[in-house]
Amino acid sequence: MPSLPIRAPLGVIALAVLALACVDSGNYGVRGRYPSPEPEPAPATKVTLASAHLGRVATAASADPQGPEPLEPAEDQLDRILLVFSHPVDALTLDPRAFAVLRGDGHRVAAVRATLAPADEGDEHRSVTLLGHFGAGQQPPVTVYVFGEVFAASGEPLRGLSAEISALEVADRPVVLERLAADAGRCPGAKAVLRSYWSDQLGGVGEDDLAGIDLRFADGSHAPPVAFDDQARREGEPALPGPADDNVLDLCIDREQAVVEVRFAAGLFRDDGGRETAAAQIVL
Repeated sequence: MPSLPIRAPLGVIALAVLALACVDSGNYGVRGRYPSPEPEPAPATKVTLASAHLGRVATAASADPQGPEPLEPAEDQLDRILLVFSHPVDALTLDPRAFAVLRGDGHRVAAVRATLAPADEGDEHRSVTLLGHFGAGQQPPVTVYVFGEVFAASGEPLRGLSAEISALEVADRPVVLERLAADAGRCPGAKAVLRSYWSDQLGGVGEDDLAGIDLRFADGSHAPPVAFDDQARREGEPALPGPADDNVLDLCIDREQAVVEVRFAAGLFRDDGGRETAAAQIVL
């Protein structure tokens, strides 16, 4: 699948690769329909909503589609949208009513739940999972808006941010890169780390996939990462109980020179639905 190079400042890199604290809101706006107001102006902030992806559609119908929404609907009765922000989000400000999803029929619905997930370790906090009745199917979700008082960990307001929602069949892709230092708990023994945030949950990561990633360094030389880190379950290992793999993958690097470009081969990994990941070329 073709991809386009992306240029961004150093530090946290928000990508637009062309691979083309849980809160419960009860009954608020889930079944109601109301016209979408004019979009609010984007906030004056360096934070962006880098990606919004429909990662799962409901696999079970509500017990009574015409009745009131149950206080605790089962997850298989809800669609899932994964948001990735360019900077960490303040989990204490997450509220499902602060996120509106515009459906294909022109109506807007609120989320039922908003969770700091699937990547929820203390130094991640860029991924937010929305669960709700988002019209997946005949009236698929098309755009998500932040219209409530949600803040970044830095205190910057996120109200006014929006993003188009990529469809279920769109391949998982890297959407944010972050340069980190290696330490005893992250790529031990390496000299540098590139943390990649993906548009959906990532699985099927194996050591043989290292050769499918090409790092170009500032001196023009090329090399693959020496290892992966920050994945709960690797390819070939027995499935572990508890949470599934998240959408974060660390690339361990054995050189101090800056990486200026990363290429991911197509089909390296799979999302949690078994779909292969997209090819990507990312210029830092």
